[in-house]
Parts: sequence; C-alpha cells; structure tokens
Amino acid sequence: MNRTLHAETRALADAYQAGRLSRRAFVTRLLALGVAAPVAAGLALEIRPARAAGLKGNVRFLVGPWSDGEVDHHKHIAEGFTALHPDVTFDFRLYQWDTAAQEISTSAAEGAHDIYMTTESSYPDYQAGSAFADLTARINDPGFAEEKAKYLYWERTQAYGPKLLGLPISWHVEDALFVNMDKVSAAGYDESFVDKWDTFHDCVAKMTKAGETYGAGFGMQIGGYGEWYQRLRAAGGSYLTADHKAPNVNLPDVVTVTQQMAGLFKDGIAPPLGTYSYDAAPGAFAAGKLATLSLDLAACTVLPNPVPFKWKLLPYPPGPVSQVNFNDVTYYMVNAKSGDQDLMWEVLKWWTSGENDAYWADNSGTYPARTDAAEKGYGKNAVPQLAEALPAYVKHAVGLENFAQWATVEQAAEAEIQNCYAGKESAQDAVANVEKIVKHEVGI
Repeated sequence: MNRTLHAETRALADAYQAGRLSRRAFVTRLLALGVAAPVAAGLALEIRPARAAGLKGNVRFLVGPWSDGEVDHHKHIAEGFTALHPDVTFDFRLYQWDTAAQEISTSAAEGAHDIYMTTESSYPDYQAGSAFADLTARINDPGFAEEKAKYLYWERTQAYGPKLLGLPISWHVEDALFVNMDKVSAAGYDESFVDKWDTFHDCVAKMTKAGETYGAGFGMQIGGYGEWYQRLRAAGGSYLTADHKAPNVNLPDVVTVTQQMAGLFKDGIAPPLGTYSYDAAPGAFAAGKLATLSLDLAACTVLPNPVPFKWKLLPYPPGPVSQVNFNDVTYYMVNAKSGDQDLMWEVLKWWTSGENDAYWADNSGTYPARTDAAEKGYGKNAVPQLAEALPAYVKHAVGLENFAQWATVEQAAEAEIQNCYAGKESAQDAVANVEKIVKHEVGI
C-alpha cells in the first residue's frame, strides 16, 4: 500500500482489510476522496488480493446527449464500476433527441445495446411491449427496499404500471426561466416580477429594446416540449379529464393564457419564431439579446462561465388557477434480449446510486432523482443557480398526464400553438384545434 496516502484513506484501507467495509464501499469512498479509479482498483487488489467474482462481460449503452461531455460522464462512472469488477467493459453511443424513439426501438429490437436512457414522455409507450426487461421483482425485492426509498417520483413511475421498467436517474424542468437580473433591476423590478403575469409582462416589455434585446425569450423549442403545456395546466386545463374520458383543453382560462403568450410575439416582446434556434438561444441570452430565456435546464451546461451579468433561474408566473413548472423523469432501462440480466441489474444500480446520480446530474445540468444526492456531492460542478432554484421547482412541479398517447398529443399540440404565436390563427382557434388533436389521437 502506498505509504503517502493521507490518514482518511489509510483509515478506509484498514477498515476494508479488517472486513468492516465491502469492496464496493471501499472503492466508492476512495473515488469520493478523489483517488483515481485505477489507483482505487489497485489498492483493492493489493490489500485483499481476491478479485471480485462473478461479473464479467461487455455492457453497451445508448444514451441521450444531455451535455457536450455526455460520453465522458458515462466513462467516468464506468471507471468506478470497472475498479470493482475488472472483467466488465463498457461501450457508449449517443442517440439524437429528434430521432430518439426510432433509434431506441430499432436498437432494442436488434439487441444492439443493453442499457437505454429514456425520458418519461416515452416510458409509458414501452409498457405494452416486451423490448425491455420487467424489473418489478428486482425493484420491489425487500432487500432493495432501503435503496428504492431513496429514488424520487415513484408514485408517477408506478402509475404507468403494471411493470417497472427502469430506475430513475434525474428529473428535469423542461421550461425554466433564465433571467438577466441586471436588466430586471434596470427595469425597476426584482425577482418577484414573476409572481404575477401583469408584473411579468410589464417587466419583459420594459426590457425589450428594439434592435437590441427581446424581453421574453420564448418559442425556442420549435414544435416544442412543455412550454405551452405548463400554461395549460396553470390555467386549470389538461389534455384529458382525470378519468381520461373527455378532453379538458378548450376552457376560457386556457384561451386567456394562450392569448397572453401569443401577445408577447405580436407586440415584439418575444422574437419572431425562428430568430434563435434551440442551440443558439443560450448564447443569445448570455450576450444580452434575450433578457429572459424559456428553455430546459440543459442550457446551464452551455452558458459561458462566467456569464457577464447576474442571473437566476425562476419559475414561470402563475396562471389563473395555479403556478406550474412542467418536469419529466429520466430512466435507465435494460434490453430484455441482453444475456446477463444479473450483470445489467448491478450496472443499473451502480449508475443510479447516490454518488453517481449526484455526479451525472451535476455535470449534465439537471436535478438528481435521489434524495441522498446532495450529501453525495451534487452541487460541486453545476452552476449555483440550479441548486438555488430547486425548492421553487419542487414546489410547483407537475408531470405529464398518464395516458399512452400523451407524447404524440403534446408534440402535435405544441406545433398547433406555434401557429398561434406566428399570427396564423387566433388563440380561440388554436385551443379548439388542440382539443380536436386530443380527440383524434385518444379516440374519444
């Protein structure tokens, strides 16, 4: 053993050698202290020469491009697992968000990958098929109960049942407000400007400077995902009633909030659709061209460091009925065709453990799906605005509705609302058309 190890590392080594720590706990704690994975693995072998038995093979991941360093983040997590189990290797491939469903389905059918990252909007679609392993017995095993209790949003996941197909890795606010607080102050407001629609509208109007700055950076997710939906929910609406027997869209308050959003574009407070793409919008915000930006939290990972002004993440203003911020959960699932399901389960648990959940969410710009992530290191690398905004987003969180066609309805509905934003139809007509979309897709 290296004699230069500091006292804390030596104490861990002594506990491991004496049998008071498992190999996994020893390696995990060394990694948390900053010991490189190869060194941790070497120490585990040197102190107790018997290698971990049983796990071997190659595990192939297909994951979404949450951040520019996504493959590197996965490789980092893999190093810790390999330190415990040297006979396990990993491969990682990225899918693209706009073709994710097709890429995942094709890969699963061909047995091309073993573990898949998928979001809540597509998770219900896999319930009826057999492409992914049913993990219900493993997740509900009494021996896993203590760990299961550390994952968030089980009530939502279990509602999609009857099968439990994955373990959560994160939950993600799909449309947060990135706010230039210097411009807010110059307009005569503080962060409470988002507490009412009237003060929000007045503030973003005052921050709008022709040819220089748009006060409301809305509409960047063209064909979008969640921006209008959370205004629908804040107006007391939803795609379907609670019993799923009728649409719940064409309400007076829903028309009102749609008119409010469309008015931002009509009055030049929001940029014309297509002015800034999803990828270009964070840079426009950092350059002061957008005083606010409505976008998902992944923008946190691409903003320049530092941003040249004070900024905050704030929730959307309340609607006529409630205040809502839409979020969804991200899962890892296992291909039912993968040969060694015991290995896949061990990898799944490792990837979504408190330490690795904290690391992944911290570096990918989102929120961890574990209650113990904060104590396991979350907040070390992410921008401080993320952790600061967490209580507000928890307080006002709402997820997608639990019916199989939700994702299809959402995509078509957001595209319809884009027509309203572009001035091609009235708010009344757009909302009525969304109701028609719901009826057609659901078959009611």
